[in-house]
Amino acid sequence: MPRAPAASRHPKVIVVTGASGGICRATAVAIARRGDAMALLARGERGLAAAADDVRAASGTSPVLPVGVSDAGAVEAAAGAALWRRA
Repeated sequence: MPRAPAASRHPKVIVVTGASGGICRATAVAIARRGDAMALLARGERGLAAAADDVRAASGTSPVLPVGVSDAGAVEAAAGAALWRRA
């Protein structure tokens, strides 16, 4: 039996950092319109909540994870949470 490509055996989630505003927020909305799974990360919870509203309006859903990317451990934990929610 042929093996499935490795990419199809693992869940994939696009992680958008800085998602609370600007080009990153616009990118998250574009990803939602494509229907891809994603997680929104940023330090500001208020901006993240507004970005999540924009994503939902664009036919998407995503976990909102308040985290600063300067904390490697927090980013790793957020990535794990995003994958867990996707699976």
